Amino acid sequence: MKKYLLLIVFALVAALPTEAQFAKPLKSNKLNDCRNNLPLSLGLTGSYGWNDMIYTATNRVKAIGYHAPTLGLAAEYNAFNGLSVGLEASYAMRGTRKESITSFLTDFSTTTTARVNYEMTLRAIEAQIPVTYYLGSNNSWKPYVYLAPRVSVWLGDSIRWERTYDNGSYAPVVHQSALNKDNIKPYDIGAMAGLGLCSRMLVKRTQLFVKFDVSYCISVLSNFSNNEVQAPEASQTTFVFEGWGDIEHENLGRRYLQNVEARLTLLIPLRKHLKDACTFDQRMKKKK
Repeated sequence: MKKYLLLIVFALVAALPTEAQFAKPLKSNKLNDCRNNLPLSLGLTGSYGWNDMIYTATNRVKAIGYHAPTLGLAAEYNAFNGLSVGLEASYAMRGTRKESITSFLTDFSTTTTARVNYEMTLRAIEAQIPVTYYLGSNNSWKPYVYLAPRVSVWLGDSIRWERTYDNGSYAPVVHQSALNKDNIKPYDIGAMAGLGLCSRMLVKRTQLFVKFDVSYCISVLSNFSNNEVQAPEASQTTFVFEGWGDIEHENLGRRYLQNVEARLTLLIPLRKHLKDACTFDQRMKKKK
């Protein structure tokens, strides 16, 4: 019975005029749905985020965080329906700001408070490879989730450590140092996860993808330098831990970069030139 039904359906479809059969093509579920769009899109990306360094050997430090932007180029390849692989290269500002407050006796009846303010600023070139999965079937907008490895190459900057005392009990102490291979690894490897929303817009005759997402990233390796790990007592940057614990008697621990950021990405899909007869006729009409 099923065979006869299929034969009847095929016969009815074949009997319809050709123009009627293809007047309204089926609507694709792909976000990148355009006749002459290539699966590759190029564009710009930028973010603004909260950055911090996790010091595993300290527990009395308040994380204030360091807010900074990133700006770069982005590419995305639609590998399968709903699954894309991207590449982003950015100039980024990273770092951390921390504060430690300790009260102690100056004599038998008088106390004072020591305040330690620590700031590390970093400039970096970063590359990340997001693997994105788009959800739902709406053609105009889609939520998505992604995972990405991120590699940061540090370009340097500085560390500043300052200790002050309430009531002027003691003179303030300030240390400042440039970041180099003695006090941080030259690179950082992180793991990132995020979720967002992608919208498809049409500007004149150009299709544009607008993506907004929020992500979290954390280092997978400690970024203490080899000099700090092998001989912390000889390092020029042991002042970083002054006031946070006695480094001569405590483990150096590990240091990880973490950040939460909001990102905006604009992508334009590349287009191929159509060479069929209809396209040629349309060009000729425009010239007339």
